[in-house]
Amino acid sequence: MSQPVYLVTASDARYFELFRGAIESVVDVLAHENTHLCVLDLGLTLPQRRWVDSIARLVVSPDWPLDFPGRDAAASWLKGLLVRPFLRDLFPGAEVYFWFDADTMMLDRRGFDLFILGARRRGLAIVPEIDRGSGNQYGNLPLIWKETERWYTDAFGQETARILRGFPMLNAGVFAMHRDAPHWESWQQALTHAAARGINMVTDQLALNYAVYLCRNFDRTDLLPAWCNWVCNMCLPAWDIANDRFTETCLPHVPISILHLTGAAKGEFALAAGVAGGFVPVRMRYPPTYCTPKLPNGPLLPGDYVSPGMATVMPDACFPTITSGLPGIFTQNTQVPATAHRCYVDQAAPTRKLPNRDEAAIIYNTAQRFRGSRALIVGDSRGWSAFHLALAGVSLDVVDSALSDEYARSTMDAALTDAGVRGLANLVAAQGPNTINDLARGRKWSLFLWHGAGPEHHCDPLQQLQRCAQHAESNALMIVVGLDESAHAETLTWLQRHGWKVCVYRTARFLGVA
Repeated sequence: MSQPVYLVTASDARYFELFRGAIESVVDVLAHENTHLCVLDLGLTLPQRRWVDSIARLVVSPDWPLDFPGRDAAASWLKGLLVRPFLRDLFPGAEVYFWFDADTMMLDRRGFDLFILGARRRGLAIVPEIDRGSGNQYGNLPLIWKETERWYTDAFGQETARILRGFPMLNAGVFAMHRDAPHWESWQQALTHAAARGINMVTDQLALNYAVYLCRNFDRTDLLPAWCNWVCNMCLPAWDIANDRFTETCLPHVPISILHLTGAAKGEFALAAGVAGGFVPVRMRYPPTYCTPKLPNGPLLPGDYVSPGMATVMPDACFPTITSGLPGIFTQNTQVPATAHRCYVDQAAPTRKLPNRDEAAIIYNTAQRFRGSRALIVGDSRGWSAFHLALAGVSLDVVDSALSDEYARSTMDAALTDAGVRGLANLVAAQGPNTINDLARGRKWSLFLWHGAGPEHHCDPLQQLQRCAQHAESNALMIVVGLDESAHAETLTWLQRHGWKVCVYRTARFLGVA
């Protein structure tokens, strides 16, 4: 058996969501290969570290590999960049070291195979940040050269910067290097020299480029095509709807093998150019998923009301078992005259009221402000609320113990699938504060839709909502459905006491917003 390949990556707690997807992708694609996963722990939480320990062969919490000004105050994630020239010392025993950043995902093995072949043939295999589909090469080069020259000047001085500014940047986020490659020593020496002048998030990459271009290592380097490490800040890839995959933006639309969410391109949801034309919504997490949000609409039914200025969603065709509570019976908010509204329930659970048409429209229109963000729904076994949020383009986690029931799950599944937004929803058949903690795993949500747990779930509603608040982004919004129930009203009061700004929509059942 040939000597192993070590796949090495790193993360802190902040990056864990992307990091987990990166690891899951390489494990799925390279199952049963002679490869070993090695991880640099840059500040994971205890639950995150336990998850990593269950998958990785080797886990190391590295020290700083060299000195530089301001090191004592530097963020720990910088270690993950600065230790890369020293991987042989941290993880000895491999023939080839394959590095992949935490914000990458391996979609198939073609790129990986080329990286390993290139490293064995020449020493280093790496991808330059150039491509036919990149806007950087068509009009932006003067700006790029100016910025690149500034980086190199900071790291190596003005004379070196003038030489290197015009060379294509080699992306150090994904590479493969043979253990005997001369690049290791050249990279270490260049980084040590640059670090003495100061460190930033590209210093190690600049040092690697210096080592390749100016230390006589270029002939020992195999340059791979962009689809082997597609950097998204250069250009989002195209989406092939027919084959459900990312591709290059130009003909012949070669499938992307490794996707790299570089720069600010880390949102969960993006509009990608369709291979057949137009733009399509895609979930930018592993595995990437195509979503087709549609807006079912039509005339309001007798007894329905939607506040002026609100877009109306009429998803009735996707929910054949949802109907009025009783013929001719409408909910009535006694504190707000003339607000009789049709009440909606599922025939299988007629006592569990769903948001009426006005409340559903408020939910949908509010969620549109969070398009591309993460949302959590607690207590939505029928999918009525999830449907409205998914249409708005948010990425959903839906938590309800009733989803363990085959009918409830199939009802939600079918409705979301009919609308083309099933890929945006993660359905979790559980409920309770611990469930929310387990689901979070270092992630946070920007939008919450809280129905709460019914008495059949034996769960304290307030404790459940407190767990939601612990995992909220700083600009998060929480919608509390059904303030006509005292337990739900208590949750809104708790939020107000703990620094949330709250208001109430005076709908038939009252909607709370914090």
